[in-house]
Amino acid sequence: MQEVIPGVFQLSRWWDQADLGSNVYLISVGDELMLVDTGFKGRESLIMKRVCRLGYSPSSITTIIITHHHPDHVGGLAGLVEITKARVIAHAADAPFIDGRMPQPGPSRPGWLRAAAHPFNRMFATRPVHVDIEVVDGDELPLAGGIRILHTPGHTPGSICVFLRRSEAVFTGDLLAQRFGLKWPSIPFTADVSQLRRSVRKLAGHEFQSACFGHGSPIRAKADVRVRRFAGIPASAPALPGSRDY
Repeated sequence: MQEVIPGVFQLSRWWDQADLGSNVYLISVGDELMLVDTGFKGRESLIMKRVCRLGYSPSSITTIIITHHHPDHVGGLAGLVEITKARVIAHAADAPFIDGRMPQPGPSRPGWLRAAAHPFNRMFATRPVHVDIEVVDGDELPLAGGIRILHTPGHTPGSICVFLRRSEAVFTGDLLAQRFGLKWPSIPFTADVSQLRRSVRKLAGHEFQSACFGHGSPIRAKADVRVRRFAGIPASAPALPGSRDY
């Protein structure tokens, strides 16, 4: 575990996320605790051990935010909700995949991989969980000192980035990965690559200091500059109006 910035803990191992499947973050503001994503199913007890090691009780977790519906981010959700009784927040476009109205789609491309993986999709099926709060682009939530939702579709229809006002940090889900530099997420599991690229440019139009990724290590300072460079946007380009109002 590591404290990425004050009050934000990355519960997965720093060198890889193989133990949980993806990065899982704990946000602590006063007595309020939130999780961002939940890793693969079966990792719930491991997550709870790490939460308790930090001195918190499972019942202190009041909210779980899901950045997108893929099994490595939502697999542990059902078990963690049973343990913590936390409310669940996710984008409206991904809610049907989380609550069971739609099945997990598996890889999107290439066609041969999608066909080959289809018989195994059931292995990665997640237990349906009701989404208590369905968010959309621009929503402001009175949590953890203020949270703003940025809809960044492409990897999935309802992928979101979560801005944490008090620390100028963003949780990107799988919009980008960070392993020895910024990377694209898994393209075979990306629903719409063109839309993904537009969403990266959308994120690049905002200002933030730190970035916490679904896969890979965080960037603690001047993360927006790195994202702009990756997106091919000049560092001198003005940020979007209101980009700091999160």
